[in-house]
Amino acid sequence: MKKKILLYVFGLLCFASAKAQCTANGTGFGNNTSIPSYNVSGMVSVVLNENNTVTVNLGSNFSTASGPDVRIFLVDRGTLTNAQLRITNNFLSRPRIEMGLVTGNGVASFTQTIPNGFNISNFNTIYFYCQQFNAFWDFGSFMPFTASNCTTLSTASFSAHNIKLYPNPSKGIISIDIDESTEIKLFQIYSSLGQKVVEINETFKSKTSLDLTHLDSGIYFLYFTDYNNNTSIKKISLDN
Repeated sequence: MKKKILLYVFGLLCFASAKAQCTANGTGFGNNTSIPSYNVSGMVSVVLNENNTVTVNLGSNFSTASGPDVRIFLVDRGTLTNAQLRITNNFLSRPRIEMGLVTGNGVASFTQTIPNGFNISNFNTIYFYCQQFNAFWDFGSFMPFTASNCTTLSTASFSAHNIKLYPNPSKGIISIDIDESTEIKLFQIYSSLGQKVVEINETFKSKTSLDLTHLDSGIYFLYFTDYNNNTSIKKISLDN
């Protein structure tokens, strides 16, 4: 868990040092347990640009096994677990942006326009996929771009004081008090590695409670979106 927290802190530092460029580093690669040689190593970063495009950069130390048709995708994985995401049919069922073809190790850059109807704030996974043979290669995570960490996203945020969570730390059952002036339409929870683990599309008013005992112990980030598409983020520690 300490390693996960350190990775998240490192990701925040990357945002802080280049917030205007909206850059997030990929972490948590090495998910191909069947063919470990396919696993990705080295620097992989995602950049959200101001012209409705997104870029994936590979560093000089980037490395993976050579393949005939290995492509990079950005993926909104939803609530898919790592095991589910290794199944290519599950990956293909999710919203995704094809970035480009990996032609070798080392430095490379891929830029694509964000398709209409895609909410880039829901994308949190960098997925490597051999398209010719429908083969899983590897994937990693990055912290989603939101109005709170990226100036390119100009969505306003309502005050964090409008929402109170308790107890925090929690054993899994949390109470949520929402100011009467605020009406929530979307509630999402992300792990410290940027994986979306909960999404609820329904109206939240006043006071409610959530059972999160099915989640592992650790640090989570709760995203609240109101009916004006404003956002607020709360951090909670689970000790289940």
